Amino acid sequence: MIRLSIFFSCHDNCGCSSGCNPCGGNVQRIYVNSLTGITGPTGATGATGPAGPTGPTGVTGATGVTGPTGVTGATGVTGPTGTTGVTGATGVTGPTGPTGITGPTGVTGPTGPTGATGLTGLTGVTGPTGLAASVVVGTTDTGEPGTAALVTNSGTETNAVLDFVIPRGATGPTGTTGVTGATGVTGPTGPTGITGPTGVTGPAGPTGPTGVTGATGITGPTGATGATGPEGAITPAAAVPDVEELTPEEVGTTLNQLLASLRAAGLLQQN
Repeated sequence: MIRLSIFFSCHDNCGCSSGCNPCGGNVQRIYVNSLTGITGPTGATGATGPAGPTGPTGVTGATGVTGPTGVTGATGVTGPTGTTGVTGATGVTGPTGPTGITGPTGVTGPTGPTGATGLTGLTGVTGPTGLAASVVVGTTDTGEPGTAALVTNSGTETNAVLDFVIPRGATGPTGTTGVTGATGVTGPTGPTGITGPTGVTGPAGPTGPTGVTGATGITGPTGATGATGPEGAITPAAAVPDVEELTPEEVGTTLNQLLASLRAAGLLQQN
């Protein structure tokens, strides 16, 4: 809403010429001062300018203190023992050690007492001349220690075969142990048994406190201002006729018409 200021310039017979009402003379000119239309609606906001470049990232805050290590979980149950690997092949037998030294011959037992001499027999009749005889050695066996030696004729009187049984002497002391043979080659290692299942994981320790938040980065520069919206429409002012040659009555009529037009357009504020 605006105010309308109207100034009259007239010359009448009484000499007034300064803003007076028509007093009978001819009106020379009407001045309309400051006739401004209603301000149009505000134009739509211009498109937002592109965002300014992001400011540099602020310095990263110091890392928070590491929380204490959680309590170690209980040890998982030991898995079952894996199957025993196959026994490796027996190593090659080492060479036989040298034979120990023969022990000394046992002590000969004491000779038994000589029996009493028997009575001399009668001389026999001389027999016929005998046939030629032969003597050969038969078997030779070893008797038990302490027994008497024995000779037996397993043949005939003319073809004697003498079998001997000679007692074995006492066992001599044990000979020195022979050198131990080299160790046989170790057989291949059997396969590793199956690994037992992993024990249950212990509970996680408590979370450490959060580190201090780093300082906020510098704010980037403000983006460019958007373009100005279109200018609102201006309501045209009411037409004002040329009143240079109007009579006072016509001036009044024209003025009333002008005021009515301004009121209808909402441009005139009434006191």
